[in-house]
Amino acid sequence: MNAPTKREQFLADRQSGLGASDISAILGYNSFRSPVEVYLEKIGDLPADESSMRLRFGQHNEEFVAKEYEQATGMRVQRYNPMLRHPDYPCVLGHVDRLVIPPGQKVAAHKGLIRTDRGLEAKTVDPFVFRTSGEWGEAGTDEVPTSYMIQCATYMSLTNCSRWDLAALIGSGAAPLAIYHLSRDRELEEELLRRASEWWQAHVVARVAPDPQSEEDVALLFPQATKRDPVVATPEIVDLVDLLKGLKQEEKEIEDKIAEASRDIKAFMGAAGELILPGTEFDKKPTKLATWNNRKGRTGFDLDAFVGHLCPGGLPGEHALFIEDAKRTFTTRGEPGRTFLLK
Repeated sequence: MNAPTKREQFLADRQSGLGASDISAILGYNSFRSPVEVYLEKIGDLPADESSMRLRFGQHNEEFVAKEYEQATGMRVQRYNPMLRHPDYPCVLGHVDRLVIPPGQKVAAHKGLIRTDRGLEAKTVDPFVFRTSGEWGEAGTDEVPTSYMIQCATYMSLTNCSRWDLAALIGSGAAPLAIYHLSRDRELEEELLRRASEWWQAHVVARVAPDPQSEEDVALLFPQATKRDPVVATPEIVDLVDLLKGLKQEEKEIEDKIAEASRDIKAFMGAAGELILPGTEFDKKPTKLATWNNRKGRTGFDLDAFVGHLCPGGLPGEHALFIEDAKRTFTTRGEPGRTFLLK
């Protein structure tokens, strides 16, 4: 059997414990992943998301952010490739972005031995999220989103470093690099490590999924109906079914009212593209209440016309056979799922 590649070994190592971003997810502070997704990844039922545009964009910019950090601070950084595993909590592991080389030293680590007390986490942040989330403080402080604080705290526990910097590239770099400084908090670290270890034992080791937090989680846990016998509802579930029926009826009534209001407004507007507030019609910028403007028609692909173009003068029957063959050859199907209906 061939030895695993570095990438295969990296993924295998990652599956053997909880990384820094995993810990933020299982504690409910990761907006991109749920505890259920982490659980399914660790037991091998869900491939790790290694190819998303967001993830690849962040990885691509990591080197650039590290270089900008060097230029902004005058300190040099070093890659550190070994996977770290906590000696007291072996289910906690991590790969750090960079280590910061101390002044007067040539390296931050040598032969796997860390010789610095500072690390670096490089992030690329959407400018809208940076401005509106309320989680980012002024550059130079330690006010960063909780998910990133958990990551940095985990890295400090793994490296025994006393400080960790977080460099955030805002959007495409329209704003200066925002650099934050976090100090070690051993009490916080112990809490994170303990909860991560408990979660690992209770779910991954025990093969017990965490409670789903969304319908997407439920679909991941139960993608197909595999039991022939029906399940008997509990009184609580009966109440929930009745509640859901009532909510859906209210939803339909609201949708009907929305459709009626939209119809009457459009009928009043007629051929006009804008509806404005009375009393503002003579203002330089009238207050708009609604718009109903033109849009381009939808485009589609006419397979029958395309076949006729390829085979001008062909018999209708030949076209039909060609079309059916094309449909069989080029039609793709999505992943099978489940449909939930109230009876």
